[in-house]
Amino acid sequence: MNVYGLNSKPTTSASTHSAHTKHFYFAMSINYVTQGLPAAPEISIKTVHMAGLRVDVYGLDELPPNVPVSCLWLLHPRTRSRETMNDIARRTIGAWGAHAGSNSKRGLIALAFDMPNHGTRRVSISANHPWSRGNPTHALDMFAMVKGGVLDMSGLMDLVSGYLGLEIDGHVCLGWSLGGHGAWQAFFGEKRIDAAVVIIGCPDFIGLMSGRAAGSKLDCGADFIGSKYFPKDLIDICSKHDPKAICFGTAPIPSSLSSAEQTRLRAILDERVKGKKLLLCSGGDDELVPYANTKEFSTLLKEAVGEKGWYRDGGLEVDDRVYEGIGHKFSPKMVEDAVQFLVNAVEKGPRGKAHVREGEKSVL
Repeated sequence: MNVYGLNSKPTTSASTHSAHTKHFYFAMSINYVTQGLPAAPEISIKTVHMAGLRVDVYGLDELPPNVPVSCLWLLHPRTRSRETMNDIARRTIGAWGAHAGSNSKRGLIALAFDMPNHGTRRVSISANHPWSRGNPTHALDMFAMVKGGVLDMSGLMDLVSGYLGLEIDGHVCLGWSLGGHGAWQAFFGEKRIDAAVVIIGCPDFIGLMSGRAAGSKLDCGADFIGSKYFPKDLIDICSKHDPKAICFGTAPIPSSLSSAEQTRLRAILDERVKGKKLLLCSGGDDELVPYANTKEFSTLLKEAVGEKGWYRDGGLEVDDRVYEGIGHKFSPKMVEDAVQFLVNAVEKGPRGKAHVREGEKSVL
């Protein structure tokens, strides 16, 4: 058991070929269990080389013929690898199959790849360490991995239909810890994402790093923001990709919004998250990614889309759940809630028909 609450022992077996595509695959067998839940169902898994990345694709063999397909993109935690997402992939694909039945009009596959500097892509062990373990560029390294992973996902979304020979018209994602920060960024930055699950992730990278820096007692002078540990170029890139910074920069979130502020924020939400669905799963006792760093921004969104909110007509759905007594882990109840949310999101299908969304571009 480790800080992420998981045990995994990946093994590989002989290569196989899928009827869905002419590409060559490597089949994998992964032993991975979410503590406290029955074993995940057996689901097909094939590793496909796409755009220079090894991508584990779950559920190809279970697809019904000649139906549109939704992709579930899985972003893994820091210091882990794509194999860590085996359990949630199998549970979600299995739940979708049980829910949709044999006559389903939509298929679902799940895809996981190694985040930058992880798994088969690792180039520096120390770059995955925090300040407390002697890595002076922790904030730079972590944001680069988050942003890079989201960009990798968007690049794969551009090409996945061609690689797999499938009609793919819907995309959802789930990110865990490091990947959870990525899921927040994808939710705000990738227009093709219809729904996202954030597991112990944060929408406010500046706030998260500021708290972590205070606990690490860095020699950053009077201000951490703008110091060598969080330099200007990192501030600038946060303002383009991190949800809270996109909306408010380095300024605090105001306790109340003027009509002018609501109008300004409405334009941002319309461009980035209109009609999308979001599930947030946070540990009430999480000290690594405290819910306090999420609460202000999630509360703003929830109030905006509430019954009397100023963005109640935007079609945005926000489900913010805090699991009391849970630290920095993907708990069994989080797993169950995430699977149910994803099944419901896939059942509702893409926000628009394929011809309406054709040509829609990422704002990453």
